[in-house]
Amino acid sequence: MEKMTKKKVCFLIPSTKAGGIETYLLRFLSFLEGNLEVTIVVRSSTPGELHSDYLTTRAKLIYKPLGYFSFKNMYSYFQFFKSNKFDTICDFNANFAGIPMLLAKLARTKNRIAFYRQGSHHFALSWFRLAYTNFLNFLVRNFSTAIFANSKAALDFFFSNYYETDKRFKVIRNGINLDDYRSISLEEKKLLRAKLGLPTDGILVGHTGRVAPAKNHSFLLQVAAKIIAENSNVFFVLIGNETDKLLPEIANLGIAKNIILFGYRSDVPDFLKSFDIFFFPSVTEGQPNSLIEAMAAGLPIAASNIPPIKECLPEDTTSCLFDPYNPDEAVNVIQGIFDKKINSKFAAFAKQSFDAQIQFKEFKETLEI
Repeated sequence: MEKMTKKKVCFLIPSTKAGGIETYLLRFLSFLEGNLEVTIVVRSSTPGELHSDYLTTRAKLIYKPLGYFSFKNMYSYFQFFKSNKFDTICDFNANFAGIPMLLAKLARTKNRIAFYRQGSHHFALSWFRLAYTNFLNFLVRNFSTAIFANSKAALDFFFSNYYETDKRFKVIRNGINLDDYRSISLEEKKLLRAKLGLPTDGILVGHTGRVAPAKNHSFLLQVAAKIIAENSNVFFVLIGNETDKLLPEIANLGIAKNIILFGYRSDVPDFLKSFDIFFFPSVTEGQPNSLIEAMAAGLPIAASNIPPIKECLPEDTTSCLFDPYNPDEAVNVIQGIFDKKINSKFAAFAKQSFDAQIQFKEFKETLEI
């Protein structure tokens, strides 16, 4: 019997840093179990924290900068696409997928997917940048065979006038391995805290996310200062790239004794199990893995009242949300969780809505067309 030829798929990602896109694709590759012949093109030149994890997959990993408008690099990408004869090219770089989609079309790649995993622009707008990103959006619309997002909010932001009447558009939710987030007993939690070097007593308010304007860390610290002033037995644990940048602000607020910083960690599920509350004050998101993971772990959450986050929650949930520009409102939400210990419904909702076996299967099917 003739052996079936595997589909050749090329994924384009911005980096191998520990970000939402990179984590999503890494998890998806584990789900594939070698069913596709995968090449990953990193659109930067510097390896990040997940570089070694990507090397353990069966994918071919290539660092190949593209830039914003380099004709030399664009021609190199075109030749690369053409010579490899990929069945599918999927770019996770939002509007910046525009040029690769055009080049893939010229290289006669049949299946061309732009995947949006953010709910707004991640750069300060100027007239030139706005004109450029609108041009890239035009390229995506005209040269992609499919346009995905991990939230309806993303489609509303980038394609409000198009996606409802165009069958190419689709929402594919994030997926997580639910087995990593089983609940544990109070005694197990205490032992886990000791293992991780966390206070075994007291209330732990956790946050995971790189230090970036979108994650709203200055707001987080303002809220922390107000809560710590009222209760010195509350500790805020922050995990993510470059959290050391927060040290001067922490010192100025006088809350160093109650703020515990970690950089990148590969054992985030263990930290989530050790927390009492998850605090997520982002001002913009796509569909946040961190929040979904916290929900799956059964944590009460306090989160920003923005469309991408509301989309991750049960429809009847409002008491856990706050204005991400109003520290007093966030304090009230967190204090309400201290007093009532509510939000247990989130675990069941997360398991129903973000099961990796379901969400990744849906994405995989789109790659095999």
